[in-house]
Amino acid sequence: MRSHRVIAVLLLTGSWLGATPNLPVPLKLPPGLRQTLFINQEVSYVGDAVRIVDCPKDEDNPLGTCNNLLFGGLALWDSHLSGVVEVKFYAPINDIAHFEISHPGNLVGENAVMKAPQLYEMRVRDMFVLDALDQISSGDLNLLTGDVTHLNYAALFSNTWYADLVKVNPKLKPPDFQFPGIYGSARAVFEQRADGLLDLTFLGSTFLPLSKEVKGEPLRIPLPYCGPLSDCAGINAPGSSLHPHIYFTTKPSPTGSCGAQCPDIPFNSVQIFAGQAYYTSFGDHFTINIPELGGRGDGRTHLQGRIQLQFGPRSGDTVPVAVSTLPPLGLLADIPDPPAPLSAFKVTMFGHSEFLRFPSLVYVTADPVLLEDAFDLAVGSLNLKTGQFVAGLVYRGVPAQSLFTAIIGLNITRIPLDTFRHRGPAYVLKGPNEETIFGYNGNYFTSFETFSFPSPNYDKPLQAHAAGPGSDLNPFLRLQGVQIKDSPRALKSGSAENLVSSFHERFSYSYSISCDPSVKSGQFDYTNFASTTSGGTFHLENISAVSCTNSKNSKAATGDYDTISFTGYGTWSRDPVDGNRHVVSVHVSNPPDTPPYVSIQVDGVVSKVHTKPPQDTIP
Repeated sequence: MRSHRVIAVLLLTGSWLGATPNLPVPLKLPPGLRQTLFINQEVSYVGDAVRIVDCPKDEDNPLGTCNNLLFGGLALWDSHLSGVVEVKFYAPINDIAHFEISHPGNLVGENAVMKAPQLYEMRVRDMFVLDALDQISSGDLNLLTGDVTHLNYAALFSNTWYADLVKVNPKLKPPDFQFPGIYGSARAVFEQRADGLLDLTFLGSTFLPLSKEVKGEPLRIPLPYCGPLSDCAGINAPGSSLHPHIYFTTKPSPTGSCGAQCPDIPFNSVQIFAGQAYYTSFGDHFTINIPELGGRGDGRTHLQGRIQLQFGPRSGDTVPVAVSTLPPLGLLADIPDPPAPLSAFKVTMFGHSEFLRFPSLVYVTADPVLLEDAFDLAVGSLNLKTGQFVAGLVYRGVPAQSLFTAIIGLNITRIPLDTFRHRGPAYVLKGPNEETIFGYNGNYFTSFETFSFPSPNYDKPLQAHAAGPGSDLNPFLRLQGVQIKDSPRALKSGSAENLVSSFHERFSYSYSISCDPSVKSGQFDYTNFASTTSGGTFHLENISAVSCTNSKNSKAATGDYDTISFTGYGTWSRDPVDGNRHVVSVHVSNPPDTPPYVSIQVDGVVSKVHTKPPQDTIP
């Protein structure tokens, strides 16, 4: 655990804080500036997502960045918490009230089971969350806006698994867990109650790398063979890391039920969902106070790829869920790492080049990709009675494209090189044809005041302008994925002539593809009529992957589908006769409640078109 300080060298952490409008009525502090409330055991929880790996190389440590994940996935556990939270406030100064959080009598968790998908299972007992001995959890509350700043929540997480970890690593000295800590996320929300007190909701996660060794001895992870003394069995697991998280609230549980839409959850398993590009996008709502721009600009691109959900073991009426994104199915080529200074993150989904339009200037946002944070993982808790994530989901990622790279370059000494902490509601529900649907709508708000914004000619930094008061960014990320239960056999076909992409390129396409993944042949032809290098014709020779799914409000009959995604290899007309083969990834959807949508990408960069929806699409 001592090595987690290295992250500060590799990643310049921090948060950009945006201006929040005032509440309709300012918050009032409780009588006597002190309150003690019970937390809601039904939805409050503590847990971990332990990444057990075998990463012995020095270049992969201390962060454990290799992909040699053991036991088929994360080792997940959650335990519901009970107890009280005490908040002591100080008299406000300029409407800012400092506060301290403590837990008299400690928070107590239920016995739980930690599981990884393959061959790893351990009981986790004697669960307690104790106040840190040498630190006080605290922050500052803005009574006018409800914003909490300078938040640091420190606690001792105690249970039998952490004790066994120390048994097999006797030189390990566990620290307090801090949220956000060196590299994590933390949020506290105060809400006025009718009795004059303030409800408190807290959500925190952090990243604690264990490195490859502990004071010269190999790092070991405990196995379920521990006696009452220190005679635990363990395995060498260099580069493993902890991802503890905690959520508690004094508010009552949400009402309602998902009823017939409640999903069938395959506990302790990894499930892949086909991304639905119409509802999967990232972008930004730019409110930049620079006269040359002329006002607000809205940018958005839609993404091709997949979504992975790992469901842990059930805990009461909730289940921990780890969410990550993946490239389109069937890509056999290595995906290059992003350029510095973003090389610490991994490329997952691929978007389309777009025009970002301000009233007075137009920018090109070229070659967009989603970069996923590999350290502060997106782990939430799904309420099995509602189909909704208890506290929503925090997904950390970067919507990388040419404009973002230019902004980083102009402000490299000032901007914290950190992933955006998208926060928002997430759900897992059953669709009309028994498919399982995952949806997420995450947003992040950050101030851009005084930062430099480039001119549309990115290679002329002297033309950049400083953003004035009121400048804000609102990057967002929307994800929707579907997993079907049946074995598709339908033949899907379609065509369109002389469509115009959002990047002003005219194109045509036609396809006839079987939904049966064992059928490796099919027809697909695509012609881009642009006079630039993206113009040309792709002809499909073979299929590497296909996925047929239904949209959220599908009207398709059983055995039929309104959405198809496929990847294949073929020829590109700009190549010589004996040229190399190229990969194409295609997504076509015809849902009943939206216009038809098509996304075509050849090699991810050679030629890309899509029929971008005119308005934001919310999963």
